[in-house]
Amino acid sequence: MAKLQLLPLVVAAFCLLAGVTIATDVHFQVEGRVYCDNCRAGFVTNITEYIEGATLTLECKHFQSDAVEHSIEAVSGADGYYTISVPNDHEEEVCYVKLIKSPRADCAEIVENREQARILLTENSGQANNLRYANSLGFLKDVALPVCPELLKAYALDDDY
Repeated sequence: MAKLQLLPLVVAAFCLLAGVTIATDVHFQVEGRVYCDNCRAGFVTNITEYIEGATLTLECKHFQSDAVEHSIEAVSGADGYYTISVPNDHEEEVCYVKLIKSPRADCAEIVENREQARILLTENSGQANNLRYANSLGFLKDVALPVCPELLKAYALDDDY
């Protein structure tokens, strides 16, 4: 009879341990895209080309010490898409996806403040799932395409041409 009374305690302990194991096994999926800014406009246009083979890195730094706690390198695939699997919760860190290198010599310029996207990699963010979308990251084309002045007029941004 005493053994039957212990059974609920053993089951409860097992469930608690299983729950702790599952809770600490957090993985995030970061998705984004890399493009070539053909018009040097600073944003995606309808003639934007997406870059396959661009190198980027996901880096998480501790928010107090600024020490890099986690770093993963990735390469963009077809149509400039990339997916990075990130283990663990990074609540105490600030994480960014950053451009490193373009495979295209004619579209390789990295512009400060447009080369990275901040992402939250914690379950304590209010987001319903562990999929995170990073803003698109873009390299600048060496020389804007000839069609760009006309295109930017449609955006009412032709002051620079």
